[in-house]
Amino acid sequence: MTGGDLILMRPLWLIGIPAALLLGALAARTAHGLAAWQRITDPALLAALRARGHVTEPGRDATPWLLALAAALVAAGLSGPATRDGDAPVLRNLDAVMILLDLSPSVTEGGGLDDAQAAVSRLIDTHGTRPVALAVYTSESFLVSVPTEDPAALQTVVAVSDAQTMPLGGSRPDRALTMAWQVLSDAAAAQPDVVLVSDGGGVGPEALDLARQMAAEGLRVSTVFVAPEAAPYGMPPATPEALEGLARAGGGITTAATDLSGLEAFLDERRGDGAADPALRNLRYADHGPWLLALALLPLALLFRRRRPA
Repeated sequence: MTGGDLILMRPLWLIGIPAALLLGALAARTAHGLAAWQRITDPALLAALRARGHVTEPGRDATPWLLALAAALVAAGLSGPATRDGDAPVLRNLDAVMILLDLSPSVTEGGGLDDAQAAVSRLIDTHGTRPVALAVYTSESFLVSVPTEDPAALQTVVAVSDAQTMPLGGSRPDRALTMAWQVLSDAAAAQPDVVLVSDGGGVGPEALDLARQMAAEGLRVSTVFVAPEAAPYGMPPATPEALEGLARAGGGITTAATDLSGLEAFLDERRGDGAADPALRNLRYADHGPWLLALALLPLALLFRRRRPA
């Protein structure tokens, strides 16, 4: 549970606050005062006890309310109010996103390269706090960058990519997926996503099998379809259905290069998921609950104050 800069690490404990106050109110309401004691105690003895300060007059006993206040403060402290710790260590390579850009001739010569570059550039810009890695591929795959939080270098590579970038033709997305799996494993990415930007060329049983294996290991594979203006002579046509099947196998989604809103929302689901891990959350946030627990000692201390004769 969050609220601005404040989060509650154990919000269920908040139930104890109204419960404590309710019990305190009931206890105060049902207190009998001296009525029962006056019926069974000798008046002289009662007067002597009153003179020594051992008698609490009816309507003046704050014990139920003090106990209720202490219990409410304890419940508030156990709920774990916390704020971001500025001195916390910076944890990298968590929830990384790796983008695989298809630079095969069917993309670079088919009129879809501009859309592919624009899609990759937007994904890099909207990655938020998630590190981004980039690879380009044809029949071979080349790693541009391991997961990084500095998008400037990646944008430069994307902007200058063209038909002359790759020395080989063809399209082997299965090899690109293999590289992505290895890079993200080496980076110890907590909950990574892989995004394949392509026209669907070369997607076959090997790529589908790899996507299933990656999904089983927690790596989601999504796809971005780049629609060509016209298929180059001798090149196979674009196959968006192949990308849809790859995304299904990888537990991701597929979207068009001209409309990434669905994919952006999908990737945002994992942004900051690492904070849900108790160990990581304890590293990133300073728990202020102990201060409330210490504050609960004040009403308890009032219960043990030294009574003075009336």
